[in-house]
Order: sequence, then C-alpha cells, then structure tokens
Amino acid sequence: MAALTAILLLQKQLLTFLPNVTLNFFLILLYAKVLGLGRTAAIVTVYLLLDSTLWGSLNPIFTTAQWIGWMWGPLITCTLLRKTESSIPLAFANAGFAFLYSWTMIVPTALVLTNQIRNLKAYIIADIPWELMLAVSAFLPTLLLHEQVEALFRKLWNRRMN
Repeated sequence: MAALTAILLLQKQLLTFLPNVTLNFFLILLYAKVLGLGRTAAIVTVYLLLDSTLWGSLNPIFTTAQWIGWMWGPLITCTLLRKTESSIPLAFANAGFAFLYSWTMIVPTALVLTNQIRNLKAYIIADIPWELMLAVSAFLPTLLLHEQVEALFRKLWNRRMN
C-alpha cells in the first residue's frame, strides 16, 4: 500500500505544472474499487499528510476538510457504486467527486486564505473554471482507462495477495 500512496504523491508532483489537473480522482476510485474503503482510506490519509507536509499546508481546518473532500469518492464508490463496472457511470461519478471535493473546500479555503467569509461569493465564482478543469481531469482518465487499468490492477493485486 505504500507504493500506491507513493504513486498518488508522485503523479501529483509530476503534474503540478498543470493547474487542477490530477490523476488523484482516477487512482482513488481505482483503489476503492479494488482495495475497498478501509485500505483506500488509509492510503488517502497517508497521502494527504505527506502532501500537506510537502506543500506546507498542514493546517487542522484545511487538512480535515481536504480529507473529507478526498473521501467522498471512496465512500460513495464502496457503497452506492460497488457493483458498477462500466467506465461511463464511473467517469460521471468521478467528475461529481471532483465537484464534491471542490465544494467541500470552499469554506475552509476562504477561512484559511482570507480569514473572512465576505469574499465567499467572489471565491465561488472565481473557482468555477478551476472546478470544471478538475472535473474534466477526473472524468477523462476514468472514461478512457478505467476498465483496462482496473483489470490489470486486480490481476497484479491478486497475484501479490496469493
């Protein structure tokens, strides 16, 4: 599981030059489908602590909200979508998880960055293009790669477990 956490961290570092483009949603959905909620929650928690420490954003308000935001996907995937195998509904769900993550982060970000709520409306409006970019970066890899990558990941994971 340490290697899976490292993959999350590494791909984020490699894609930092592209704002709000990440494979996190794709990978976290993949982990949730194959590993289940408990293992995915552990991976997300370690990833978040390492990422927040590296970027200097380890703040109780922000980090807690970020953890909640990242956990929407695994929680819904392991409950409501546990029998869904098709890439199309999973891609739409993953885009939805990106919006849920973004919306979960609105108030903590406004509080941490501005120490005031009065700019919340401006923040929400300014965040719309970034939310759309994040949703597209969650949607496309899931739509195009999920079924093939999940099959390969399951095969590798099962081989490791046997």
